[in-house]
Amino acid sequence: MNILENLKLDKWYGIVLYLGILMILASLLFDVKYLEEKHTFGFGLGLVMIGLSNFMAEKTESAFKPNNFSTGPAGILSWRVIKHNPVTFIIPIIGIGLTLLFGFLIVKSLI
Repeated sequence: MNILENLKLDKWYGIVLYLGILMILASLLFDVKYLEEKHTFGFGLGLVMIGLSNFMAEKTESAFKPNNFSTGPAGILSWRVIKHNPVTFIIPIIGIGLTLLFGFLIVKSLI
């Protein structure tokens, strides 16, 4: 069960990233008669771009907590935040566009 703990599925973008990888692998390995491989590949690629950009933008911030009577001794507090730079801001926009476009094409081919 250590494999599942190492996948980092505790955040939504981790799940989106691995779902996109599974979609890409499914489009390359399986021949589904009612879906086109290029649509599932494009949908998976969009999901991978969204998840990967959020992993790239995840940073750790820290702050010093002073000594206080009610909260205890001094220490350093750390937390994870998502701070996008221009690259990690453009990649999910492209990924959302690909996901919407190929999601629409998948639904259109099913109707």
